Amino acid sequence: MVHKDRSWAGLEILVHPNAVALFSIALISHVGNRNSTFFWTDRWLFGCCIRDIAPNVFSAVPRKFLKRSVTEAFQEQRWPRDVEGGLSVIGLFEYFQLWNIIQDFLLTTTEDTHSWRFESSRFFSSRSAYRAFFNGSIAFEPWRHIWKSWVLAKCKVFIWLAVRNRCWTAD
Repeated sequence: MVHKDRSWAGLEILVHPNAVALFSIALISHVGNRNSTFFWTDRWLFGCCIRDIAPNVFSAVPRKFLKRSVTEAFQEQRWPRDVEGGLSVIGLFEYFQLWNIIQDFLLTTTEDTHSWRFESSRFFSSRSAYRAFFNGSIAFEPWRHIWKSWVLAKCKVFIWLAVRNRCWTAD
């Protein structure tokens, strides 16, 4: 998503790779006028990104073209020129499949919208992101017995560290 009017637009913000992976899975782009959707990295082709549909073609695109919007890629058919180097037979097959898929898309006058897959309202919430990020992890239930007990705080902390196997010992 491109927000050039935001004050943080030019800042280099380090984001953990796991957070990037979660957002790449959870964010679905619905293309309208194609101005705020990235051609190579956003999920705008039937809920998939080009990396999913044509991984060999995607790997032949240099990093400098990955932030190209769909509008820029469609102007004068620029996106085929982004692919550099030779493609294998499988890569050529993926390229022609991608060409056929992209030719069917029509430009509309509505703005691009982005929806969050893990919420029924399709709007992002930090609660749903947290739940999705820790989906499948094992919850530690005895925490109530430790933190709700009438014991000194230093004893609670020591027991918590011992249960989590975080005591600093020579063993």
